[in-house]
Amino acid sequence: MRYEVFAQINPGGDITHIGRVEAENGRLAKSYARTTFDEEDWNYMAVVAENDLLEVTGEYETPTPEVDA
Repeated sequence: MRYEVFAQINPGGDITHIGRVEAENGRLAKSYARTTFDEEDWNYMAVVAENDLLEVTGEYETPTPEVDA
């Protein structure tokens, strides 16, 4: 399974997509991300399974509810 990796260098700073790893499960994905992207002293790092990403734009865009003006 593919996992997207996000990280933050400084507390309060932006969380940035820094890459992806392939792993059999979330536990391994965290370990692979930690060792693969160890060039920085990250304040925060997270992995998200590619299947759990929610698309906002594109082919499967969710309709925006109409709002009365």
